[in-house]
Amino acid sequence: MNSPTPARRLVEAFGDCALMASLYADDVVWRLNHSLAANIAGPHEGKDAVTGFNEAVFQKFYEARSVRVDIHDEIGDEASSVVRFDFHARSSRGHDYDVEYVLFAKTRQGRIYEVVELLDTLASNEQHQGNRVGVPPS
Repeated sequence: MNSPTPARRLVEAFGDCALMASLYADDVVWRLNHSLAANIAGPHEGKDAVTGFNEAVFQKFYEARSVRVDIHDEIGDEASSVVRFDFHARSSRGHDYDVEYVLFAKTRQGRIYEVVELLDTLASNEQHQGNRVGVPPS
């Protein structure tokens, strides 16, 4: 693979909402696990809704500049791609957050129009409460 896929570029931009927004098509849709609350799971439809969701996540749930990702796997091309990664951050409650994710991205004319983000929702909920459940092995 010569250059990062759209999925990887998006994940590596996590926390930088302006950079994330620059990757989106106007009709972008972002979905997460259905077990999450509806305002989180979405679907978030349209660039304004998706960028608003991104800003809420990275400004409400995590401390500024604490986000880091470790990419494990990346497959695909400019049209359709997926990455598996560990997401590390410090929650707004001051707890360490380390959860494994998978993110799919589809693009059209160089812009992401669909994002599907999958994660261990139990681990995510527990870690936001300060419990180290579901931490990926190092």
